[in-house]
Amino acid sequence: MMNNLKKDYFWNTLGTSLFSFNSLFFMIIVTRFNSLSDAGIFSFAYATAGIINYFALYSGRTYQISNTNEKFTGSLYIVTRYLTAFFALLISIVFVVINGYPLNKAIIIFLLCIVKCLEAVSDVYYGILQGHSKLYIAGKSMTYKSLISVIGFIIIDLLTRNLIVSCFYLLIVNIAVLILYDIRNTSKFMHIVKDFKKSSIILLLRVSSYTFLFTLTVTVIMNLPRYFIDFFLNDSDQAIYGIISMPATFVMLFSQFILQPSLVSLSNHYKSKEKRNFNKVVFKISSFILVSMVVILPVAYILGVPVLEFVYGVELSEYTFLLLLVILGSAFYAVSNVLLNSLIVVHCNKEQLYVQVFILIISLVICYFLVNYLGINGGLLSYFSILALQFIVYVFFYRFVIEKVFNKEN
Repeated sequence: MMNNLKKDYFWNTLGTSLFSFNSLFFMIIVTRFNSLSDAGIFSFAYATAGIINYFALYSGRTYQISNTNEKFTGSLYIVTRYLTAFFALLISIVFVVINGYPLNKAIIIFLLCIVKCLEAVSDVYYGILQGHSKLYIAGKSMTYKSLISVIGFIIIDLLTRNLIVSCFYLLIVNIAVLILYDIRNTSKFMHIVKDFKKSSIILLLRVSSYTFLFTLTVTVIMNLPRYFIDFFLNDSDQAIYGIISMPATFVMLFSQFILQPSLVSLSNHYKSKEKRNFNKVVFKISSFILVSMVVILPVAYILGVPVLEFVYGVELSEYTFLLLLVILGSAFYAVSNVLLNSLIVVHCNKEQLYVQVFILIISLVICYFLVNYLGINGGLLSYFSILALQFIVYVFFYRFVIEKVFNKEN
């Protein structure tokens, strides 16, 4: 058992890490081998496909793994995921048609949306593997898929300098891994059941709807500046935005690695009604993230722009101040994400959806005025403003909910 746990941890950590950095590798490749305009198209298409991925995932593995009483079968999860992936593809088609993008841009967006829908289908098989204590198989799948995708993408884009061909390669890789590895390995641990009722699918979608709407709204909010840049500016500006905002991803990912091991202790403190210890864990993680800015910001001031210019081969000297703002904003968001997940532990989901809808409305106004009047600088400022807004709202919302929850428990 311990050997399996070690394998699960190693392969899942490796696979998840490589998978998380895929967008970074792809963006570097496209910026280096193609034009800045192509890089902007790819950055926008990948972000759009990421949102479509949330539609396809619906609630992902969150409810699937917590379904300990076998209320829903593995077959039901699979069929439901294929359905949500199909509807996600329809949404992507509608999105492309409504916006009337040029054929080249439309094809790239659609290809990446298909890729992300296939990733969502793979995820349901990962959930079944995880439920049978075989998470390492899912980790291997993500590892192999990430490495094959990046290496092949480099070679093909270098030879063709054609994003459509390169994105089509990613589609082929995802289809191959899904059929030859994910489905094949999962079939060993389950039997396909075909006689479940349509009402079961509807029930599954309904019980996980708040989780889906909540995570989708958060993702949309985080990507709002991209869509206003797409509307008001051009693809080259989109590329600049993608490059300058990329370091924020590292801070957010770093915070996730700190937070994840603490979720169990937070859950235990909640069950034991230990408000002080619960708050102590949250405060400790949040403080560590904010204090780390004392080191990160000076380093970013000195090395940030030169490193990004070296990696991407693009002149960025005029964006030094905005880069620092984005990194500071990412720390704010990382803290709000800690508070967000802590509130999930105390079963505060519906209320968070309302809060995110409020933030979405304010963010729409911010992005409209800043991007419309300040261009790419406004896009980056709106990104910082959204991250800061999340932080401010969640500091007050967290205090209100925690007081209410623990006082009620006592």
